[in-house]
Amino acid sequence: MKLSQTDFDILNAIKSGRVESGTLISHFVDYCDNAIGGHPQPLIDAGLIKSDGTSVTGLTAAGLKAWEDYKK
Repeated sequence: MKLSQTDFDILNAIKSGRVESGTLISHFVDYCDNAIGGHPQPLIDAGLIKSDGTSVTGLTAAGLKAWEDYKK
């Protein structure tokens, strides 16, 4: 999956700690919508963001790689 700037910003919110592990998905969606201007569900569905079904638990290995690749 090729990341857009918005996708990167969403992943970066997790990587940087602005969104902590355990944040409810509904709160994460609201944060992304209001602060970033994007929706994280496609990134969750693509397997880039770890989720236990109710909360965000971090980036997957693929999410971390996508984040690193975008930064290059």
